[in-house]
Amino acid sequence: MDPTLTTLIVSAALFCATMTMTPGPNNVLLAQSGANFGVRRTLRHVVGIRLGTTSLHVAVLLGLGTLFEEFPMLHQSLKLVALAYLLWLAYKIATAPTGDNNGGRTEPMGVMEAAVFQWINPKSWLAVMTLCSAFTLAGDGYWYSALMMVLVFNLVGLPASFTWVFLGQAIGRFLNTAGRRRGFNLAMAICLLATLPMVVL
Repeated sequence: MDPTLTTLIVSAALFCATMTMTPGPNNVLLAQSGANFGVRRTLRHVVGIRLGTTSLHVAVLLGLGTLFEEFPMLHQSLKLVALAYLLWLAYKIATAPTGDNNGGRTEPMGVMEAAVFQWINPKSWLAVMTLCSAFTLAGDGYWYSALMMVLVFNLVGLPASFTWVFLGQAIGRFLNTAGRRRGFNLAMAICLLATLPMVVL
C-alpha cells in the first residue's frame, strides 16, 4: 500500500475515533437506549446509524456537498429541522414516564429512524464533510482513498457505538427506582441539549 495512503488512513482512524467516541446526539441516544432496552434490542439503532452515515457519506462524495454550496438556504433549512428534532427528542426524554424503565418509548429507535436521523445530525455531517475533503488523495487516487474512508468510518464507528450502548446498559442496572430513572432521563435530555451548538454554529 502507498505509504501516503497508509498515513492518511491512520490519521483518519484517529479522527473517526474522536468523532464517534466523544459525546454527541448519537451517543447520548445510544446510552439512553442501552440503559432502557439493553444491548440486543439497541442493535437495530446501531445498524441504522451505520447505514445512515454510510449513505450520507456516499451522497456527499457524489456531489451533495456542492449542492449546499450552491443553495445555502437548503443548508439552513436542514439546520432548522435538526434543531427542532433534537429539541423534541430532549423534551420526550426529559418528560418520559418513570413507571417503567423504557425512557418513554415502548420500542428502541428502529433502523430506518436512526438512519434518517444521520441526515440531520450535525455531527455526522461534520465527520463526513471532513473525511471527504481533508482525508482524500488528489488526482487518480481520489476515489480509492475516498472509499477507504467510508470503510474506516464504519470500522471505527461500529465499536464506538457499542461502547456507549454497553455503558448505558451498565448504568441501567442502577435505575431501579422512579427517582433514579427520572434523574437519568433528565441528565440525558440535558446532554442532548448540550449538542445543540453543533447545529446553530
